[in-house]
Amino acid sequence: MSRRVWGILVLMLLSLVLGVGAGEFFFGIWLKTVPPAMTTNFNTGSAHAAFLGSGAVVGVVFFLWGLLSPVIAMMFRPKKTEPARP
Repeated sequence: MSRRVWGILVLMLLSLVLGVGAGEFFFGIWLKTVPPAMTTNFNTGSAHAAFLGSGAVVGVVFFLWGLLSPVIAMMFRPKKTEPARP
């Protein structure tokens, strides 16, 4: 596999880890915020699944953003001009 493919795979893996980690972080905040008397096991489990799912979506968005940024940057590079011929 080429270096480009390895770079894309590493970008995808790190983006998903970052997104799911963010979902887990915000689930921890949710656990601390919502009183235990107001939740059931079903609510906690479904909230955990929702936070992990939304974190995975955020990871995919990070991945696409990371792929698109170099492409967009190439569009704004100045074009090379040929030197004038005498």
